Amino acid sequence: MNERSMENPLPETNPLNARLREKLEKTGSLKGRLKAEFTSTLLLSLSCIRTRDNRSMLLWDFDYPLQKAIRDYMEVCAPDTAVLEVDIDLTTDTFHYSYLNKAQQQQLKLAAAKQAEKEERQRQLDRKALLAADIEPFGTELATKVADALHHGSIGHNHRDYCGMGLEYRDGLYCYGSLWDGGMDKPTQSFADKQAFINWLSKQSNASLANLNAEQSIYWGNQVITRDRLQQFLTFGGA
Repeated sequence: MNERSMENPLPETNPLNARLREKLEKTGSLKGRLKAEFTSTLLLSLSCIRTRDNRSMLLWDFDYPLQKAIRDYMEVCAPDTAVLEVDIDLTTDTFHYSYLNKAQQQQLKLAAAKQAEKEERQRQLDRKALLAADIEPFGTELATKVADALHHGSIGHNHRDYCGMGLEYRDGLYCYGSLWDGGMDKPTQSFADKQAFINWLSKQSNASLANLNAEQSIYWGNQVITRDRLQQFLTFGGA
């Protein structure tokens, strides 16, 4: 935390130190960290490691005397603080206090949100790269079987809102397109000639049909046509 801090504030008269020492000793721990966050209420947590089995623990149960000691300390020593952290080391009998005011807390929250957004974007790009690497064409044999099977059924999910991509034969056309609420309103591609459809599908791959050109990452690989879905359609006679 890049904020003001101090060691053992009021070490002899600060009752909070005594309460924290008592709390750790009851759990069989020698080291821990208290975090007190002031929102519309007082949010408290105490992380520690139990000495006998080296088990990490997160404590949420704070009795009234400990809560009062925290509130009393804040009113006297840090009235403008939004977040208080106390690192406790009973092996050296030290209590290191760190503080964040509201402006600093907001800055940290914004920085954390930006970092999380950056990391999520990178995860999506990594997933896109993985999808783009699967470029093996479906081939003529699979495409021909699918073309024949579409006369007896269609490929597509049937649920509310966006249902991914589908394949169907209707009104003399082999159609490929997005599905909404289980239906394909406007095909992205349509073929009146069976051989033309086979030629097109045979050259496709998991990568080419993964919707990787979509601006929004939610569409990348989301309920798209894949080799596995085509094979399942042939095996089970449905999507």
